[in-house]
Amino acid sequence: MKKTSLFAFVLLLTACGAETNDPGTEPAVEDELFGEDLPVGSVTNPKADGVWGFATECKPVPVLEPLKDPAIVISLDGLTLHLFDRQGDYDRVFPIGPGAPSNGLSLTPTGEFTTRTDEPAIDDTAETARWGWNHRCRMWWKDSATGRRSPVFAGLPFIRLDGPGPAVYGIHGPIDNFTDANGGNLRRGYVSHGCVRMEADDVVEVWALLQGHRAPVRLQKAVERSLEGRAQDVADKWLLSECVADSDCNFDGGICRKNEYSQRGYCSMACTSTCPDKKGQPTSFCVQDGDEGGFCTLKSVEVNNACDRYDDFVSAVGQRPSNPARTAEVCVPGSGGWVGDKCLADAECDTGLCTPVSGGPAGICTTPCERMCADGDQTQATTFCVKAPESSMEEGGICVAQCSRDDECPLGTGCTETGRFGDSDAVRTACVPN
Repeated sequence: MKKTSLFAFVLLLTACGAETNDPGTEPAVEDELFGEDLPVGSVTNPKADGVWGFATECKPVPVLEPLKDPAIVISLDGLTLHLFDRQGDYDRVFPIGPGAPSNGLSLTPTGEFTTRTDEPAIDDTAETARWGWNHRCRMWWKDSATGRRSPVFAGLPFIRLDGPGPAVYGIHGPIDNFTDANGGNLRRGYVSHGCVRMEADDVVEVWALLQGHRAPVRLQKAVERSLEGRAQDVADKWLLSECVADSDCNFDGGICRKNEYSQRGYCSMACTSTCPDKKGQPTSFCVQDGDEGGFCTLKSVEVNNACDRYDDFVSAVGQRPSNPARTAEVCVPGSGGWVGDKCLADAECDTGLCTPVSGGPAGICTTPCERMCADGDQTQATTFCVKAPESSMEEGGICVAQCSRDDECPLGTGCTETGRFGDSDAVRTACVPN
């Protein structure tokens, strides 16, 4: 657990869909609302020649019966949008591309939002776009640097999210290759300027199922987990997806390896030289595995936030088994070293203390405290001093990570409301060892 999900909102007035007027007003001209731009993050192949292909055609939306009581959970670490019907059987997880990293944190804020898909749907095809909450078809975007307009939204739905603060973000199509007939292709990673990108086929399905409802949206950093503790993820797994058995890794050669830090499995495959790549995913690398050959992992790059999104993985230099001189910065199991991070030895912790928890062998990094704990930078968990539980074999107080739900806590700990050691009137929720 390298970071807390309780980080401050990124409330940029230049964010995707940033609102500067009263939510009840709907200016007829987008530039009146957004000034000179509506940033969307990196755009591949912007087609400066003005040949837009299929981008200026509204894409067909399937005729689906809207859900009875829809709700959405978006996970930044999981790169997932989970849509389900609280009064029905529909339950599906989609891949996403949220905000790019900025100082280690995604530009997409966390918090409680709602869709405004109970508002009348609009088609938005003019270069000077009409503002609205619920676009069935949206096309145009203006580049603030050049003033050039491009139809990067490709005639796909655009669902704005209404929530706290002055910024309004949205769910929309993939942007990349937006001139293609299908509306483009998603890079599953941290790629936008704050909005949530989806595959073209996925965003039209979600839009159709939400119509007539103002659906709640919980946007969290942590991987979303079921009541059984399993990650909510897309059906097609890939390298570093969580798993319980080899059968979960449903790609050629997939195996489930155990991460000794998280005590959870992750998908990989055996290798000696190279590993396959998958469209829309970071580049793979075959890394030396002691004397046992190698295993496939992913390179540490910005699109996966330098491995931070993976449970108890860190960036490290790895060697190729067949050619040790060939190295790359890759994602491997390890400890971040901060309070609340999993660890196997005291030396792995910045705090100098690896405290045992149930279900070992991995413990969590802690430090003794009498009342207060020091916090790190914004990318690290906020700390709290609690009475050391008997299971920790420590005495007095220890610093642990604060949390808001069990999803954010490592195995062997639980998100528990507890008083501060030495000041029981000060109460927080923290990842306390079981």
